[in-house]
Amino acid sequence: MAKKLKYWQLFSLALFVVFFVVLLFLRPDKLFKDPYSAVIKAADGKLLSARIASDGQWRFPATDSIPEKYKLALLAFEDKRFYYHPGFDPVAILRAAVQNIKSNQIISGGSTISMQVIRLSKKAGKRTFSEKVSEIFSAVSLELFKSKEQILLLYATHAPYGGNVVGLEAASWRWFGRPPHDLSWAEAATLAILPNAPSLVTLQRNRNLFEQKRNRLLKRLYESSTIDQLTYELSVQEPLPELPKALPDIAPHFLEFLRLKEGDKLFETAIQSQLQKLTGEVIQTHHNLLKYNQINNLAVIIRQTSTGKIIAYHGNVHCSSEVAFCYNDMVQAHRSSGSILKPFLYASALQDGLIHPNSLLPDIPSWIAGYSPKNFDETYAGAIAADEALRRSLNVPFVHLLRQYGIERFHELLGSMGFTSFKKPATHYGLSLILGGGEVNLWELSEVYSNLARTLLFTENKPVFPIDAGAIWLTTNVLRELNRPETESGWSYSGSDLMLSWKTGTSFGFRDAWAVGYTPEYVIAVWAGNADGAGRPGLTGVSAAAPVLFDLVSVLPTQQNWFSQPEDKIERVTICKHSGMNAGLNCEETVVISGLPSGNNVSLCNYHQLVRTDTSGRFQLPADCFPEEKALLKKWFVLPPLMEYYFRRNNASYKLLPPVKDGCVQQQANMEFIYPPIGAQIYQPVDFSGNLNPLIFEVAHRLNGVTLFWHLDGSFAGTTQGSNHQMVMQIGETGEHLVTVVDEQGNSISRAFKLLRRN
Repeated sequence: MAKKLKYWQLFSLALFVVFFVVLLFLRPDKLFKDPYSAVIKAADGKLLSARIASDGQWRFPATDSIPEKYKLALLAFEDKRFYYHPGFDPVAILRAAVQNIKSNQIISGGSTISMQVIRLSKKAGKRTFSEKVSEIFSAVSLELFKSKEQILLLYATHAPYGGNVVGLEAASWRWFGRPPHDLSWAEAATLAILPNAPSLVTLQRNRNLFEQKRNRLLKRLYESSTIDQLTYELSVQEPLPELPKALPDIAPHFLEFLRLKEGDKLFETAIQSQLQKLTGEVIQTHHNLLKYNQINNLAVIIRQTSTGKIIAYHGNVHCSSEVAFCYNDMVQAHRSSGSILKPFLYASALQDGLIHPNSLLPDIPSWIAGYSPKNFDETYAGAIAADEALRRSLNVPFVHLLRQYGIERFHELLGSMGFTSFKKPATHYGLSLILGGGEVNLWELSEVYSNLARTLLFTENKPVFPIDAGAIWLTTNVLRELNRPETESGWSYSGSDLMLSWKTGTSFGFRDAWAVGYTPEYVIAVWAGNADGAGRPGLTGVSAAAPVLFDLVSVLPTQQNWFSQPEDKIERVTICKHSGMNAGLNCEETVVISGLPSGNNVSLCNYHQLVRTDTSGRFQLPADCFPEEKALLKKWFVLPPLMEYYFRRNNASYKLLPPVKDGCVQQQANMEFIYPPIGAQIYQPVDFSGNLNPLIFEVAHRLNGVTLFWHLDGSFAGTTQGSNHQMVMQIGETGEHLVTVVDEQGNSISRAFKLLRRN
């Protein structure tokens, strides 16, 4: 007897081992290999946009939970003993068998949710007895290796919901236009029933029969006290949906950008859904205005300053048949930077001690190594404070500042800040680098400005930025000026005072308009233009992009705080009042400003000098002209002739040097060529007769009303008188030439140039 018992035990053990091996063999490592839709969600979980899966199905990636309403409705309809069986339900299978025998056909399979998950994963077709047995074994294995909640999640993700809709979340959005967690009891019951027989009873076929099934399920929920009577009565009155709804699509360009990098998946972002919607409405409003000037495209990106996270992203305006290139993501497009990089050069020059905020920069006609920059309005100030040049976005002063700072150094600085688009050597861009000679995109531009602004925040996640907080704080204060005299347009913000630092930019040929603004809370970057690169008159940063920027600021929460001054980085600095440089011995007036410790390296003022005059102050007296007792020494602010020529037009208080007294020798230059530049090679077109067109030469002289005598190649060419000295000369031959100008006192200047023919 004992021996027989031992054999029985061995047999049982062997049977158990075989059963366990079968379960291991059926272990569900990777049940589903279906492709998923690309889905992007906002920070609050709301759906922003989605794209259909590669197999043509709307199949959203699995979420981390199932709504309670749907779960209770599903279990009541499909598998009420789900939490108690091991993967198959003997009672349900027996009941199904009895029903099938009585009906002489298969009307019920007795499948549990676990078995249905297996069936869905195998894409099973016709039901057979062997297939059912296989499902039972696989379901038991599934229960061994997956939790009940994981099994429910698998079912909810892969069940069919009619047409090309797969999974609960896709079905919830397609049929009801809302996420599953917002479904009503009637809607949850509808989706619990829908996968049961999607080819026979659907929301579009046999609707009356479907409604009866839904209402029976609702009654079952009421009878089990899952819902109360009022909920039941209201739920059965809810109509069934008729047609699938269009999915939200308010972040299409961001979704395409993300899926290009990472493939089709669920992207959970920091986008603020309401802000994304409002931002879209703002740019659409401006598009409706700009399109009349054939400006078709707009892009906006907003970041949270403290983290750099993207909270709104619009790569273009809303697409329609009327909008060209609307599918192009202009946030990622590389476009000419215009003036948008100037704050970085200004801040770096402050940090390096090249300038103070008030230091004068040249603003004169300039030809530097063959490059001739122009201000937007083609006027010149002669000399202008660096901070004012930044406010007005003047080009010429910043070209001179870049030359002083170094093109190679600035090129390296841009790379260290995070720009990746300046891939060619610095020599390729030259001095035009500061005026749009290189390209940036809105993504990196907003990121760099975000890092710059975040450097001023005393947070733990401050980025390592190559410009320190002191220089950034001074720059930020300059950029905070509203209604500043921009040269690009007559537009100015007319609303209430806002705490915002901002900068605009316009590329050559009116092809790109930029505007970037930042606060302690937000960084907003705007681009306007045409995706195909077509330029338009009036397409400037101030007129096309800045209005969008300020309208976006108005929809953001009101700002309460501003950046705190970095006390350890800022100090009081005494500088020359007129030149903005460190005060020299001859500077009579000084001012105290907020500056940087590195400001000690700024050059001493070289615009103030001791001038010897007679006792009346009417004439200059060079040192060897009259005895010391008959002269006075005065400290005088003197600009070079060309800078003075333009500066005095806009500065009535500028005091010209008195003329040198007759009989005395002039010791400093009174004249300077405006044109031609040093080493000029002039390509001159020919007229209809084949002769070279005349040239116009120009000279600036300190004294008003003086007569200048012009000579070309040693021959007298004519005179000019007054304050505007321009001489028209007809030159018959190409080649090397020399123009010489002599004033009434015998002072002369000469300039060599080479004339080339342009046919």
